Amino acid sequence: MLKGWKKITHDDIEKILKYNSTLDTVEYFNSIIYQIYSKMIYKYINNKLVIAKASAIMGTYSIIKFYGDNTLNDSLLENKFTLRGHDIKGKNDKFGNEYIYDTNECIKLEGSKFSPFRKALSKYKNRVKIENGFHDDIYEILKLYPNHQSKLFKLIIEYPYLVTVTRVYIDNQILGFSIVENINAYNGIIIQELFNKDMGVRYASYIVHYCNCLNNKSKMLNAGGSRNKNIKFAKDKLRPSKLLKIKRLVSSNKLTRDEWFYFRNNML
Repeated sequence: MLKGWKKITHDDIEKILKYNSTLDTVEYFNSIIYQIYSKMIYKYINNKLVIAKASAIMGTYSIIKFYGDNTLNDSLLENKFTLRGHDIKGKNDKFGNEYIYDTNECIKLEGSKFSPFRKALSKYKNRVKIENGFHDDIYEILKLYPNHQSKLFKLIIEYPYLVTVTRVYIDNQILGFSIVENINAYNGIIIQELFNKDMGVRYASYIVHYCNCLNNKSKMLNAGGSRNKNIKFAKDKLRPSKLLKIKRLVSSNKLTRDEWFYFRNNML
């Protein structure tokens, strides 16, 4: 079980796309771009694709299965793997529940739930413009954020065929942008959604998110979890359709140091 894993690279995209095309419920780590960014690994076990992430922190070793066929779960647990997912019975995952947005629900703007969106959009009315695709204007926003956002964007632009890029302008000045990785016809993952904090536009996040929904009609968009109160607040206010509960089940047996190095030394 520990032998023959491979780091996910550009060469593996087609096989993962095929797997993603069958998914009804999408988790954040179904993002191929984020799998590559996070240096995740995969292996076929009994001809079934399994994707995982390995880590070694302060002498503690773990391999976490992020997705794959659940018929393999018992065997993975016996081999000291941790299981993670919305269909796992265990403890709450440290990243928290994942935020799912229904683009059609947001576009309708019906009810008190979406009153902040209506207020933001009515204030700027015909001054808002949507553009598609990558543009140098995006770098004006990235420079306002920590360096890891630029690092992620640098990877994203290598895979333009996987994403829908929405740029939002007010009076021809970029207000923000959103990048959605298209998992299949009905699901996407919001990899980046940032706005220009220097413009001083109140409700900027509402306007950018609404425009992103307009550009991704009839999809459920997963924006991932929240590890702190600020991220939770930012995602809550965009009115998720639901929260996807993610659980984690840890094997009762721990990987040893020798097993860890056997795993590392036998990667393809």
